[in-house]
Amino acid sequence: MNDALPPGEFARALQDKRNAERRRRWWLGGGVVGAVLLVGLGVWLAFFSQVFAAQQVSVSGVSLLTTDEVAAAAQVSLGEPLLTQDLGAVTERVQDLPAVRSVEVSRQLPDTVAIEVTERTAAFLRERDGQYDWIDDEGVAFHRTPAPAEGDLLAVVAAVEDQQRLLADVATVARHIPPELRPEVVAVQAAAVDRISFTLEGGRTVVWGSADESELKAQVVSALLSVEATVYDVSAPGHPTTR
Repeated sequence: MNDALPPGEFARALQDKRNAERRRRWWLGGGVVGAVLLVGLGVWLAFFSQVFAAQQVSVSGVSLLTTDEVAAAAQVSLGEPLLTQDLGAVTERVQDLPAVRSVEVSRQLPDTVAIEVTERTAAFLRERDGQYDWIDDEGVAFHRTPAPAEGDLLAVVAAVEDQQRLLADVATVARHIPPELRPEVVAVQAAAVDRISFTLEGGRTVVWGSADESELKAQVVSALLSVEATVYDVSAPGHPTTR
């Protein structure tokens, strides 16, 4: 059994305990206040100050487009905090550029909005009004030049009601032309979605028909070219003909 403390020591012990409890409450209260102040400072820095404001636009992945064209289309609000930038709206504005296939927009601390562009690539070139439209594999015309470059695949495409569908089908055919045959292709002709053909050097013609079963048609025409003929018809790949 413990001996009772003398009255003086008991009073001092009680006072020490009260002081310790008071210090603990002060530390706890001070920590809460400090945390609130830090959060408030962070919010102010992120949303209201110029410390993390957008000061520049970084553009990558362009060759047809220029960085200035992309930056102008993006309409980034320079001087506004990075966290208040509407990246979705920036993405949509850049995506509206015809040559853009896809775009990624991000914030890069401390002051940059980064725009990474993936441009469309040409499956073939369409001759129109004396110039050449670049057409991608979705049938989108996204660029125009006065003359083709060496190695470009040229196509003459009829004006039809569903023009993009026909252009996309021509792109499918172009993608499936056997690699060994591609250098010999003079031009692709497309009068309708089921009337696609292409001419080869030496006056030979490959009748492809529609873009359906293009992978099989490519295999068939590769085998069929061993036969001397001027027309190779693989529009019905299960029953190809030559003449």
